[in-house]
Amino acid sequence: MDSKRNWKVLGTSLLMVLAVLQILPSLVEMPSFYTSIFSNQLNLGLDLKGGLELKYTVDYKRAIADNTNKLRDALRERLVDAAAKKAGKDGATLTNAERDEIGKRFTITKTGVGSIDVAFAQADEAGLLDKDMVETIDQRFELRNSDGKANLFLPDKAITELKNEIVAQTLQVVRKRVDAFGLVEPDVRKSGDADIDVQLPGLSERQMAVVREKIGQAAQLTFRMVVPEAKVFDNQQSAVESFKAANAEKAKTLQWSQDGRGAFLRSEKKSELLAFIKTVSVPDNVMLGYELVEEKDPTSGEVRDTYWRTYDLQAVAPLTGDNLTRAAVGYGEKGEPVVNLEFDSRGARIFGDLTEKNVGNLMAIMLDGDVSSAPRINERIGGGRAQITLGGARSVAQQMEEARALVTVLNNGAYKAPVIKVHDVEVGPSLGRDAVRSGMISIVLGFILAALFMLWYYRQGGVIANIALFCNLILVTACLVAFNAALTLPGMAGIVLTVGMALDANVLIFERVREELRNGRSVRNALDLGYGKAFWTIFDAQITTAIAGFVLMQYATGPIYGFAVTMLIGIGCSMFTSIFVTRLIYNYLLDSGKIGAELSL
Repeated sequence: MDSKRNWKVLGTSLLMVLAVLQILPSLVEMPSFYTSIFSNQLNLGLDLKGGLELKYTVDYKRAIADNTNKLRDALRERLVDAAAKKAGKDGATLTNAERDEIGKRFTITKTGVGSIDVAFAQADEAGLLDKDMVETIDQRFELRNSDGKANLFLPDKAITELKNEIVAQTLQVVRKRVDAFGLVEPDVRKSGDADIDVQLPGLSERQMAVVREKIGQAAQLTFRMVVPEAKVFDNQQSAVESFKAANAEKAKTLQWSQDGRGAFLRSEKKSELLAFIKTVSVPDNVMLGYELVEEKDPTSGEVRDTYWRTYDLQAVAPLTGDNLTRAAVGYGEKGEPVVNLEFDSRGARIFGDLTEKNVGNLMAIMLDGDVSSAPRINERIGGGRAQITLGGARSVAQQMEEARALVTVLNNGAYKAPVIKVHDVEVGPSLGRDAVRSGMISIVLGFILAALFMLWYYRQGGVIANIALFCNLILVTACLVAFNAALTLPGMAGIVLTVGMALDANVLIFERVREELRNGRSVRNALDLGYGKAFWTIFDAQITTAIAGFVLMQYATGPIYGFAVTMLIGIGCSMFTSIFVTRLIYNYLLDSGKIGAELSL
């Protein structure tokens, strides 16, 4: 046996050992050191275990209309600035009364979901609104000028892109909230045009109530000042140590720490912070914020440490995402990535006053109670436009990555869409133990009958095919466990289908080998030709089935999706075991002399 074949045997053996180790915690109780490495177990789906099934629809039209309203306010501010500049004045120095007076010369009316009409009291000011101004506000809008009037509108393509963006953002928020519950195998996916399906197996009644409340809660973007003088944790170091000693399991990584901004708590898990904070008295005018911090290597960009930390924040948010028109990635004076913010007229005034009073302090930008960024205010920021610089010792690529992530968070608030619940069903384990038992019997019975047929019809070849079939079942199960996939009744059907597909591939190979043996080929030559000729036939059959599986994954939900996932995993595993593993066994038998001049097929 050559060295290349040795490596193939070794690699395949290691793969099978890993697959068995992955499955073991699902079959028998294993010690804690073992489950710390192989922690996943095979879980039952909603149809077998029961749970909660929800469906929401995203009102993207309302979101686009709300964004159009914000565009209208931003457009008025830009026209006022342009009119002031035409008169030789600086728009940033105008008083509120002066801005209001100039603004009366522009009548801006929303005429549709994505359409705005602009009329000018002074005909010579119609030229102030041009394509460049529109693009600086929102490049997705197009401009039409006619008889001293203008119309800004979203073309159909832009509306479709906005709809997809809004639905995707909402889906991301829902997934984030569901994942925060730490549930086993939550299934959250887009359904249809603007619907979101949520399936959560194995929930208690209390968990169902919490899930309904949190998923239905609208994402809230807020801007709050950090209040270092609150000193909530300044004298809490000994209290933290005492809490850790008394609650070893709840506070393994909890730490008291401090920096130039004061004392704070940090921990690898947010739950540990929350557990300790229940013991702390927080002033009514202060709220606590939590930020997930990633410390990266400035050279390689690799994450060196990840932890949650606390911030002392003002309880009342002076500015919310309702006043944000849009956020976009831009570049600063030195070419570094920055995040540009733009507020409506009310938000611009609030932001200007807030930054003027808090120069040198930190402002926390929050989404759903978590701090996404806490930049330092260096000077008063007026005119309704702000810029967040990321700085630090990070590379430009790292700053760009953070800027894009922050823009996504901010625009989630800017394009916040109402989420309407249209389906809420508590699913009992309708199939339950009997269905699980019947499904397992079908898998075992199908395996036994197929194995007996292969033994009777192909003799020695049947033994090898059955070994490959057993390896196939182990690999499919290990993949389901590794991917934390839930086993549903249709998934069981997919496993049975996999058994048939795997044997079908071996039948094609064996018949080709028989044909070559009848033509007088040697055993090794017959195997080479048989496997070579059968491969493309098997590949064509499997690839067409895989295409059907991908279509099901794209458009189906629930149990049908589970069937498609299991089938696709089975296709990959059966190709590997039916072609690669059986050929490896034959090569081993030939090289060791256990197969001579005749092959029992």
